Amino acid sequence: MQDLEVKALLDAVKDGVEATAVGIIDGGRGWLHLSSERSPGSFWAAFTRLDCLRGAWGEWDQELLASGAAGILCRCGGHSVQTRMVHTRWILVVLCEGPLVAGAEKVVEHAAQVLQGLLPLGLPPQSSEPPDEGGPVGGPGGGPGGGGQGPAELGIPVAWIRRRRPD
Repeated sequence: MQDLEVKALLDAVKDGVEATAVGIIDGGRGWLHLSSERSPGSFWAAFTRLDCLRGAWGEWDQELLASGAAGILCRCGGHSVQTRMVHTRWILVVLCEGPLVAGAEKVVEHAAQVLQGLLPLGLPPQSSEPPDEGGPVGGPGGGPGGGGQGPAELGIPVAWIRRRRPD
């Protein structure tokens, strides 16, 4: 039931800030949990078609960990990505054509606050199997049902957030 609420929120953010794609990455597992798109492949395709975003991630992960929020403007200046951490596990990702519309940062921040009540705390259960809807973001073809590349192929550093389990 909460996934339906999360999906509705992602769709509302996409419409509200005129985004190309909005998603939630489960950083504990390293895959896309839910997105505004029909499939994981469609979500990642929104990024792969933008050559100007490749290699633009720089210190993004360090900024995200330090402040809980990070933004990226692509090399051509025609695209932007806003990210927010939720419970130090989940990453809200918002991809926009051009710079953010007025008030978009506040909308993204509010969405992250709402997600705190919808997404679970803590590490994911010990399972190596991806969820039926999300699929692994770094797996071949971007997971089941969608095709496309994952964040590793795009240069998006997601693995940093994965926690090592004690031996």
